[in-house]
Amino acid sequence: MATTLELPEAALTGLRDYLMAAAADENNAPQEELDGLSDTVLAACWHAYVEASKTGRTGQALHAAAFSKALDAPLSAVCAETGALRAALAQSLK
Repeated sequence: MATTLELPEAALTGLRDYLMAAAADENNAPQEELDGLSDTVLAACWHAYVEASKTGRTGQALHAAAFSKALDAPLSAVCAETGALRAALAQSLK
């Protein structure tokens, strides 16, 4: 099982913040929002946040860059295994 230390912290934090905001918008718990994402969507979002975090952006600039990058995520990214990521996100949402 991956720990949060094995995953890029800025990307994990950005994706967690996105999930928390999306959950609040829908009156859901953050874990419900995570559970509602398909593996493909989660993998695309993860790829986007990893790539966006490489720019050094934070806050809204990070989220905007990630949204842009999610739209053109390569097939190799959207087919990635998400089990370790889901576990790390679930742990960070507790």
